Amino acid sequence: MSELVTIVMERREKSSPSALRALRLAGYVPCVYYGPEVKETILGKVEHVQIAKLLRGAHWEAMRLNLRLPDGGEEMCLIREVQRNVITGKISHVDFMRLIRGRKITVNVPVVITGQDKSPGMKEGGIVDHVKDLEIETIPINMPASIEIDISDLGINDSIHIKDIPVKDYEIMSDPNEVVVSILPPRIEDETGAAEQKEVEVVAKGKAAKGDD
Repeated sequence: MSELVTIVMERREKSSPSALRALRLAGYVPCVYYGPEVKETILGKVEHVQIAKLLRGAHWEAMRLNLRLPDGGEEMCLIREVQRNVITGKISHVDFMRLIRGRKITVNVPVVITGQDKSPGMKEGGIVDHVKDLEIETIPINMPASIEIDISDLGINDSIHIKDIPVKDYEIMSDPNEVVVSILPPRIEDETGAAEQKEVEVVAKGKAAKGDD
């Protein structure tokens, strides 16, 4: 397993709105740590700059982390939930969930589309329509950062289903017949609408001209 990014969690005692507000003003993000065989949820805080840098990276939803707990211990974990201020978008709370080596976990993994430049459907002006993530079950060490789907061979109206995705060391929990990505025909409604609108304008102008006579 590659070396994990370490996040340092400090203990916090209070959870009142005023205490959390003061904590955020001081440059911290309130957090909690929980998971299998964790007897009691641990309340904590992490530096905003540290967690913000991590969340700017790609596919953090499926990234294994090394969390240094307030008591000095370290545990492998996953960011299970991130809350943000609805106005500023700033991170306001983070949930860390413990991972146990060898024990399966269910997690949503981002879908990444590749091969757009080679797809016959894309060259004809087709539009890619795909799901953003897939729920998988796997052990932590085998958890992929993303699931790449190659659309190099897809033409207009072609699709790739769950059952078409080659998987290794994990199981996709969705219906095997579910469509993951497809190439939709080019949108021509706007052009047709624009043409109809021009025709209406021409007719209207013609009527106006006759009225002037």
